[in-house]
Parts: sequence; structure tokens; C-alpha cells
Amino acid sequence: MEVNRTAGIVFDAVYYSVISCSKERFCSYVKIFAKNEDDILEHYHAFTKKYTIAPGDDLRLFFIFDTEYPNIIISYIDENFPDFNYAPQTVLNLLKSDTEKFRKFAYRQALKPFEKDVNIEAVIKEDASSKALAVALLASVHTDFPMPVHKFFYDFGAVVDQLISYLDEIFHKMGIFRDKRKSICETAVNDFINSDRVNEANKLIYEGDIKDFAKQSYIVSLFNRFVIKGSEKNRKVTLIIGDKRDSLPIAISIYKHITAVSLSSVFTLEINRAIINALKTGEKNITQLLHITKFSRTHISDHINMLKDELAIRVSRKDGNEAYYEINDDYFKAAKLVMGEELDSIVNRRK
Repeated sequence: MEVNRTAGIVFDAVYYSVISCSKERFCSYVKIFAKNEDDILEHYHAFTKKYTIAPGDDLRLFFIFDTEYPNIIISYIDENFPDFNYAPQTVLNLLKSDTEKFRKFAYRQALKPFEKDVNIEAVIKEDASSKALAVALLASVHTDFPMPVHKFFYDFGAVVDQLISYLDEIFHKMGIFRDKRKSICETAVNDFINSDRVNEANKLIYEGDIKDFAKQSYIVSLFNRFVIKGSEKNRKVTLIIGDKRDSLPIAISIYKHITAVSLSSVFTLEINRAIINALKTGEKNITQLLHITKFSRTHISDHINMLKDELAIRVSRKDGNEAYYEINDDYFKAAKLVMGEELDSIVNRRK
């Protein structure tokens, strides 16, 4: 197991800045995963209590959070480091090395919502009327905080110098902050490796190809606390996980492992159907399932593991050493779609 410290510094410094510039927007989005705002902002409040630093008004456009369009800095880093192999100095060097490339990227990203209203390539080529329109359009939608949009288009080099200076400082402070929470990161990875989330990530992201998650590389985020995403290069996987990622729901659109054959393994066995029927009324532990289904403990345990592996059921909570299980509704919604398509292909085979 490898926990990438330097990439974690970059990731959290960026998300700290995103929260600083868009706290209400970020929290309103993440609240679909969190029980309360303290879950979202615990580390953010700890950091701000220790350090006084935030992006200035000139930098807000780089970090503003919007659910419809990707953040400029996050998108730029992801595009240049798709395998998450970044460190503070590599990010700073990237920004210093080609300001013009970054300017073009930033303009395209910032103006993407307005591509029908303004000629973005003309803005990049410094067309005066197009730049004036771009300023007006951005200023009209970002009215919830002060932001000198004009400087973004008319003095970009100076703004980038401010950005580099700010990132250099925040990277240093974030490194100190995370070093004091090293055990939190290590615990988050160990908990992830030993939880059902590994099975879900393997099934949903890698279609079951990864054999040993303990040998993969991890970046732990303390600020985007609910993230799970991965990158693969030469069969080496790097995963970014938040320290509260167990709250993250699974989207049914990525249940790629479900097939008619896999569904038959779930539904054809009497014991599987008995377990599923018992869980229809709510969560149960193994002892409760024993009383309801009348099967032996060994059989129940084996088939619970099989249904968990298929993602048909999952652990809902633990009480001491006792695990409680529940139906994974998203799995069955996806299964319904798969079986519907399979049956339609048979019914419509001659049409």
C-alpha cells in the first residue's frame, strides 16, 4: 500500500481553495452525501483556524465551483496529469512554463457556458469586441461574490503570477497540515481496503480486473471527503479516496458487470432468494437471517458473501462485530434494465 503524500497536498490545496471561493455552492452539492455540514467542513475549519490564507478576489474565477462546468484549476491539472502523478512543484512548474497555453485553456473553460453567445477563439486571439463581451457575460453570472473579471482578460499574466504565489504558499501550509494528520490518511486507506467499497470500486470502475487493492497507490483527500475515483496506467492503479467516502452512493449507470448470466446466479438458488426476500422488510444480521430462512450459518454466510460480491446486497451498518445487511436498491434497478433489454432482444428478434 502506497499513500501518495505529495499528490494529496495538491489535491487538498485545490479543494480547500474551491471551498474558500464557493462554500455555499460546494456544501449544497456535497450535502447529498453528508449527514451535516460538519462532515463536509471538519478539516476546512481546522485548517482555517490554524492558517489565515485564501485566494484573493483576482483568483476566484480559477477556483469557483459550479456543478454544470468543471473547475478551471481542477480540469487543467487532470488534463496534464491524468494518472494523478503530480506534486506541488510539478504543478507550479507547469503553470510557469507555458502561461500562454494555460491562458487559452482558462478562457475556453471559463467561457464554455457562453459558447453560443461569444466567439471563444476570437477572445483568445485578443479581439477587442469579443473580449468586452466575454467580460460582460462572466460579470453578469458571477454576482454572488466580488470578482474583477476584467483583469482575467486584460492582465492574465499578472493574475497567473498571483496564482503561482498563492499556490506556493498554500502547498507549503497544506503539507504541514496533512503531515499532522498522516494517521487519518493511513486509516482511511486501510478501512477502504477492508471494506465493501473495494469490491464496489473493482466491479464498477475496473470491471473486476484488479486482484489486490492493497498493492495499489492511494491519494487521500481530507477536503473533498466523499470522492472515489481512479486512474490506471500499465495495470498500476491510483485511487483518490475521501476519508468519509463510505457515504458515497453508487450510480446505477455504471453497473457494467450485470449480465443475464450473473443475474441467474443471484436468482436461481433458493437460498439467495430466501435472503433477498428476508431483506425486503429491512436490514438483518446473520442470526436474524438464520431464524427466517432456516438454512445453516455456513450456508447463509457463504451466500451473503456471494450476494455482496455481486453487489446485490451490502453492509448497512455494524454493531460491534455484528454486521447488518440490506438490499442494494440501485443494483436491482440496474438489473431490471438489463433483463428488460435481454427480453426485448428475444421478443423483437424477427422485427
